[in-house]
Amino acid sequence: MKVTKRDGSQEDFDRTKVVGGALKAGATQEEAEKIAGEVETWVGTVEGGVVSSNDIAAKVVEALRSTNSAAANAYEAFRTSKDK
Repeated sequence: MKVTKRDGSQEDFDRTKVVGGALKAGATQEEAEKIAGEVETWVGTVEGGVVSSNDIAAKVVEALRSTNSAAANAYEAFRTSKDK
C-alpha cells in the first residue's frame, strides 16, 4: 500500500501517522486506533494499491466526525492551514 504525498513522492502507508494525527487533533488513544484501523482497511481495498494523502485525510475526518466532532474540526483546520 503506497501513499502519494502532496509533493508527488510516494511512501508506504504508515498507520502510526494516522494515529498521531488523530491524537494531535484531540482524539483519544482508543478513537485514534479505531480510526487508523478503518483507514488501513480502506487503503487495502483501493484499486492499484496507491492512494493520495488527501484522500487519507478525508477518510480520517469522516471517521472522526462520527466519534469526536471537535477532533474532526481540529484535524480539518490543521490540514487546511497546511494548504496555504
